[in-house]
Amino acid sequence: MLPLVLLGVQLVAGPGLAAVLDESFGVRERTLGLLAGAVVAVALCLRRERPAAVLGVTVVIGGAAELTLPASAGAPVLWAADLIALYSLAVHRPARTAVTGGAAAAAAGCLVGAVTSSSPTEALATALMTAACFAAVIAFGQLRRQRVDLRRRLAVRLDAAERERQVLAAAERERLARDLHDVAGHHLSAVTVHATAALRLEDRRPEMVAEALAIAVDTGREVLAALNRLVDVVVRPSGNDPDADLQAVISPLCTGLARLGIPVSVTVSGEPHVLPGETVAAAYGVVQESLTNAMRHATGAPITVRIAYGAGTLTVVVRNEKGGAWNDGAELGGGRGVDGMRRRTDEVGGTLQAGPIDEGGWSVHAEFPTPSRARREFGWPELVDMVAMGMCVVLPLVAVTPPDPILRASPLGLASLLGLLSAHALLLWWRRTIPVVTLASVAGVDVLWAGLTLSEVISASWLEALALSWTAEAIAVYSLAVYGPSAAAGLLGATAAGTVGGLLALTGLAVDPAEEPLTAGDAVAGLVFFGTLGTLAMLPFWAWGAVVRSRRSRGRDWERSMAEAVAVRTDHVVRAERYQVAAGLREAVLDHTVRLVRAGESALRGGPEHDRSAALAVVAGEARAALAGMRELLETLEATPDATAGARP
Repeated sequence: MLPLVLLGVQLVAGPGLAAVLDESFGVRERTLGLLAGAVVAVALCLRRERPAAVLGVTVVIGGAAELTLPASAGAPVLWAADLIALYSLAVHRPARTAVTGGAAAAAAGCLVGAVTSSSPTEALATALMTAACFAAVIAFGQLRRQRVDLRRRLAVRLDAAERERQVLAAAERERLARDLHDVAGHHLSAVTVHATAALRLEDRRPEMVAEALAIAVDTGREVLAALNRLVDVVVRPSGNDPDADLQAVISPLCTGLARLGIPVSVTVSGEPHVLPGETVAAAYGVVQESLTNAMRHATGAPITVRIAYGAGTLTVVVRNEKGGAWNDGAELGGGRGVDGMRRRTDEVGGTLQAGPIDEGGWSVHAEFPTPSRARREFGWPELVDMVAMGMCVVLPLVAVTPPDPILRASPLGLASLLGLLSAHALLLWWRRTIPVVTLASVAGVDVLWAGLTLSEVISASWLEALALSWTAEAIAVYSLAVYGPSAAAGLLGATAAGTVGGLLALTGLAVDPAEEPLTAGDAVAGLVFFGTLGTLAMLPFWAWGAVVRSRRSRGRDWERSMAEAVAVRTDHVVRAERYQVAAGLREAVLDHTVRLVRAGESALRGGPEHDRSAALAVVAGEARAALAGMRELLETLEATPDATAGARP
């Protein structure tokens, strides 16, 4: 549609545009210009399907027209054709293709400019402007491509969410099984090991019976609390917290084992820092399972836990020396420990090695990737900012470019002018992150420029160079409207920029020797008048920014709604699996654990020594029964089909 609109404008307004540019040409030139414009307009209609070919057509026809026809003969179609085609190439093709096409188009434009320019300086200025414009167009096109790709991925993700329900259900069952094994297996195995040891040594150390009962009661309560948290259908597990402290969650685990009489030492090296929740959950699971295995298979052996923070890596090492073997360890654990640790580590991109060591003990070595400090990478937004800053510096230098400079300056003066222009433009680098400060700083440079002019530190003619760099103020106003606190803030920014523009215009009048000295009333009236004109000039940029802000807001809302829709479907699957686990957990584990705690509490409240021994035997039996029930539940989870089949969120 746009190319045809431009062709219609060329048909209707072509003669008027030629008159404005003071160009005259005959029927032949006008006919050729219309023919070239029509061919290019038709080609541009195919720019989405064949962007590279369309760009080639526009470059060839546009270059030929510029070499043989007056500038306005093909306007405005030929003027805008290269930019439209290059933008489409950047949107619909990868960055390498877009950059290659842009470089070829820029080279062709520079060649044509070298032929048609009246001087090498003009040819150089034309080449710089062409390269800057093409770079900005490519950057805008690639940014648009990235946004389109993001929305496409979200749409595909939503469509695939329904098909992924079974996969999600299986993954949640596996997670619940792993966590159930970690929570119940670790604590109940500890109760079994300690209770059995106390019963064996009852004749020689009878005091261990009461101690084992107290530990069993405390541990049973912890198991009950942990299992209740595991099947909580409202609160997600702590592993999904955005950040967590690994040392803070490891320490209580090791302290709990120390209460059981197991020597555990923890060392931390490197500079501790906050880690993602999933990394902490995986590292915690590795330590917990390693301690459980050491307690089962190397009873009483010293255990060392080492946590090392490195550059982009977290290392966790758990080692135990050779100790007394526990023959029923395989029965208690069900053989899930190392596989579970490896799965946890793989899920967060880490690696795990487990095996015997030369001294006869066992070692588990896990490494996890950790996020490094974010750095601002150079991408398409940064390229746009650099082009904008370059335009704000290069355009004013045209005023001092030979052979017909608008203003003249010595080498020192030229260096000072370049410094002021650079300070004026470089502030745009932060226009996205701190737009309010950026506009205020740009306006501050303008006020400084006016003050230096009024105090005759710099030449009044330099105001013309500043006028040519006024694009910085327009960009700052646009950025404030898009990235600022609100669109209304952008309107205030446009008013402020316009007022500063009025101050500069008034400064030009004040230092003009041909003008009469300004009175206070003249100064106020002039500031109001020129400030109003400047504000009106800034309003289109504010309006543009407000429209872009609104579209960005709607786009983010759409993307958020898509992501939430996916999350809702995922959460539905997760809830269904948790309800299934909660239904089987009471009979399989919770009831045995409750009886374990009650038997221990009853014996501790009073009774003969042999009653405590009998109670401890009951405690050990209930712990074993709970572990057996846990294994049955885990096997049931593995064999259960998708609990959500046929359901809809």
